[in-house]
Amino acid sequence: MNKNTHNSSSDKNEPDIVSFESLHKGTESKDNNLSDVTNTLSKSLFENDDDDDSNETDEYVKSNKSSEPGISDKSDEEYETSDSTANASITKNIPDKNTRIRNHLLRSGIIMSIIIAFYLTFVYSSIPVVAKWRNIYIETAMTTNSHQWLATWFIPKSIIDDVMKKYAAGKDEQKGLSSSWDDVSEEDFRDSDEYKSFFEQYWELESDSFIDYLKQHEDLIKDGYKDLLIEDLDNKLKLKTTEGDDLLVLDVPNNLIIVGVSGSSYQGKLAIVKNSKQVTLAKATSLGSFGQEINTFCDNNDAILGINASGFVDPDGEGSGAEVKGCIVIDGVDYASHHEEPAWKFFGVKKDEHMYITNYALDIEKDYRWAMEFYPALIIDGESVVDGTYGMGIQPRSTIGQTKTGDMLLLIVDGRQTHSLGCTVEDCANIMLRYNAYQGMNLDGGSSSVMYYKDQFITSSSSVTGRGRYMPDAIIVKKASDVSDTTDNDDDSEIINSQPASSVGGQ
Repeated sequence: MNKNTHNSSSDKNEPDIVSFESLHKGTESKDNNLSDVTNTLSKSLFENDDDDDSNETDEYVKSNKSSEPGISDKSDEEYETSDSTANASITKNIPDKNTRIRNHLLRSGIIMSIIIAFYLTFVYSSIPVVAKWRNIYIETAMTTNSHQWLATWFIPKSIIDDVMKKYAAGKDEQKGLSSSWDDVSEEDFRDSDEYKSFFEQYWELESDSFIDYLKQHEDLIKDGYKDLLIEDLDNKLKLKTTEGDDLLVLDVPNNLIIVGVSGSSYQGKLAIVKNSKQVTLAKATSLGSFGQEINTFCDNNDAILGINASGFVDPDGEGSGAEVKGCIVIDGVDYASHHEEPAWKFFGVKKDEHMYITNYALDIEKDYRWAMEFYPALIIDGESVVDGTYGMGIQPRSTIGQTKTGDMLLLIVDGRQTHSLGCTVEDCANIMLRYNAYQGMNLDGGSSSVMYYKDQFITSSSSVTGRGRYMPDAIIVKKASDVSDTTDNDDDSEIINSQPASSVGGQ
């Protein structure tokens, strides 16, 4: 302790001075007096020392508070007030219990909604890619001995049973299989000239599944192939074309094949007509006032098949098909008028039965058996001229094309529905190229896209009625018996050349 500081203490803190004589007056004082004096002296000394230490400590703390950076010379009350304010601010920013509960419930609800949506999509969706992987998942789980619960735990029994029908059918087929190594002594029916001639014309059918089917049902061709008729729109027979697509209809008397096509986002149907003279354009009976549905076009013209054709003025999606866009040419006569949009193409079948795609020119219609206008061209002289969506997105689509041998290709792809979202124009071109299209054109699509065959709608239109729209015209396929000179085209036919798609612009 500092000596000077100690000496500067006030007199009242100094201990009382007791004389030596009084301390030694043992005979005059009692023992308790000595004890009192000793206690008094001791207490005085210790109290003085404590006061000094306390004062020094207080001065040291105050000195350090003022010397440390950022610490103001505040009183204890000021520090307590500051701490209380900070604690109140922190408490204010912490959500109360009810808010925390609400936030937790909201997050839980969102997560649960996502899980439910995923579950419903996985279990019930008919989108091809989803259905494919759902079926694979079910088949994988159900064909194990101890992990069937992976499917039965959350997938309804009815869906599992439907998927497993294929497995059961496969087991039944295996029961009757047995190898024999017997030599085939009789002539193979494929060696006949009629067989070879048939598959030269219907090359799309020379698949293993179709040939096996004919072997098992030779009664169908006992009188030859000219009356062969197979209608399997539900695809129960599982027949395939050479390109791997479903064979749904073979109508040899009417020179017609109908094929089921599909991709990752779409389903549709492709009609292949072996005699181009059966294909023509039909206009609505009240063209200019009102359009017609596709079934009416077929009924009025005794046609076995029909699809939509031209676009039309359609304000707010409520057009009646009365006002057509572009030409409608039938037997060299134009019943409408040229559409001035430069990119639109004039196309149709000339009287030589070749389909041409070109630009409009004055009096061009005189050379055509039928023709119309639309956009865009898809295939020119065997080459696709569209890439990807072509800026037109994924939609229900209708297209028409022709092969080198003269076969007409009529394609409808469903869209805007769970079973089929739609496709790009490039998808359409690729489908037709698989079946040897040499020319190809896009037609009006969207909710107008529809195919009608023998009194039934065989595609699913996205229109409100499911029957397509009221349209100004339609491309129809007449019965073979109603068309004169049904001479088949062959591989030696003249190649059909069209103007390249790069030459756009009307005249």
